[in-house]
Amino acid sequence: MVRSMTGYGMGRKVTSLGEVIAEARSINHRYLDISLRLPKKLLPFENRVKEMVKTHFSRGRFDISVELDTGGKDQFRLEPNIEAAQMYVHALETLKSELNLKGEVTLDLVSRAKDVLTVKEEEEDIDSLWEEVSGVLLSCLEALKSMRKSEGKNLALDLKERLERIAHLSGGVKRRSPSVLEGYRKRLSKRVSEMTGGLEVDAWRLHQEVAYLAERSDITEEVVRVESHLRQFGQLLGLDEAVGRKMDFLLQEINREVNTISAKGNDAVISQKVVEIKAELERIREQVQNIE
Repeated sequence: MVRSMTGYGMGRKVTSLGEVIAEARSINHRYLDISLRLPKKLLPFENRVKEMVKTHFSRGRFDISVELDTGGKDQFRLEPNIEAAQMYVHALETLKSELNLKGEVTLDLVSRAKDVLTVKEEEEDIDSLWEEVSGVLLSCLEALKSMRKSEGKNLALDLKERLERIAHLSGGVKRRSPSVLEGYRKRLSKRVSEMTGGLEVDAWRLHQEVAYLAERSDITEEVVRVESHLRQFGQLLGLDEAVGRKMDFLLQEINREVNTISAKGNDAVISQKVVEIKAELERIREQVQNIE
């Protein structure tokens, strides 16, 4: 079944870091375009996340965000910089002595100095951390994929109806074609008779003119190709893979054949059916833009 490029998915799980919440949205795009928003602690996984998306999808613009709720229990520790503290104490004692200042160099004063106390985040086992986070992301992407498949199913039903409509109109063009030639033969014969005042017309010459028109206006090959492309398009609807580009190509080919039929048909009924076919093709083209 074809897949839409529009969808949404979410995954959440409590991990050793806290609660990880992943959300993914996708819309149609000619290629695969991934935009990520990750918390600082998960930034090392940016490439891994993108590779995970690439293994599940081939087209679409993806906006993926991951939030980490630690419940205020961030894993870090404060480390004193003894060397820096000694330098501050020495500098302050020197100022006090040289300038004959009052006051004591206290812990409170030194602790406020820059770089005396530094924040160190607890190191994590990167592989174990990824195992937890990737599980949340996988749930998110599976939910997104499920929605895209569901939407794709609806698109396929609509496209099938439109293909059947085009096939019906194409069949009408095919059936109309012989009568167009016969009508031309009759009109030509009548016009020649009127112009010659009822004199006998060279039947062979008239036959040649009709044969020339028949060759020039024959749309059999074009109709056959349209029918073939419609069958191929219908087969793509049943495939569980990325078929959007193939569909787009087939639509271009069908449209090209239909334009040729319009130019060669030279008939009001055929022209009307061609207009209806092109209208359906345009509606299909709009739908195909959202198929992976």
